[in-house]
Amino acid sequence: MRKYLLMLALLGSLATGCSGHATVRVQPGFFFGHDVRKAKSVAYVLDLSGSMSEQSGSVVEQVGTGAAAKAGGSLAGGLLGHSAGQAVEDRVKKLQQKVEKVKLHLIASLNGLPPTSQFNVVLFSDGVQKLSPVMVMVNPGTVGLVSAFVAKLEAGGSTSLGTAINVGLHTGGNQVIVLTDGIPTDISPQEIINMVARENVGHAIRVSTVGVGHDQDFSFLRDLAVQNGGVFMSYD
Repeated sequence: MRKYLLMLALLGSLATGCSGHATVRVQPGFFFGHDVRKAKSVAYVLDLSGSMSEQSGSVVEQVGTGAAAKAGGSLAGGLLGHSAGQAVEDRVKKLQQKVEKVKLHLIASLNGLPPTSQFNVVLFSDGVQKLSPVMVMVNPGTVGLVSAFVAKLEAGGSTSLGTAINVGLHTGGNQVIVLTDGIPTDISPQEIINMVARENVGHAIRVSTVGVGHDQDFSFLRDLAVQNGGVFMSYD
């Protein structure tokens, strides 16, 4: 157990050290800069398409992550043995993937939700998967189960963003946060804007957005958030 905890500590410190100007700090109660510490009910709509397995950040940041991975692997290897050192190196390198960063931010944000709040998670690629048919109450047990589930997710497939947003609007949450790194493949961005306008009558649900990577549609994600009382955040 002591070795396992030490490995986690190494990963956390190295991940923080790899942050650059185009990244955002992972902290409880925040999801890529969106503050959910007072949220009553929030649905996360998250992109798991194939492009989410690509690296994020600038070339300089990627080189920095590689150097940190080597350093962390060497340090862990000296303390815990070669196999543990290799595991740390591989894990830090994997943190370059956009989907891995999403996992970290999601778990951190769930850990900062108020005790009386509810949440749900909608995942999309070729299809759409909802974590639960109803909103989930926040407690250590549910957050722990979601954390274990999310840790096993892998990116792959296309981008059924329109369908996923529609599902997110009908989870029962009064706040929806949409994260994607590309262009929807099921319907056009304008069709999504129109659909949300029909479904979110009176802007009863606040829709915020997060764009990650170089292929994000800035104008679409900004307009979707602004027209529904939300905020758009953009990161490399």
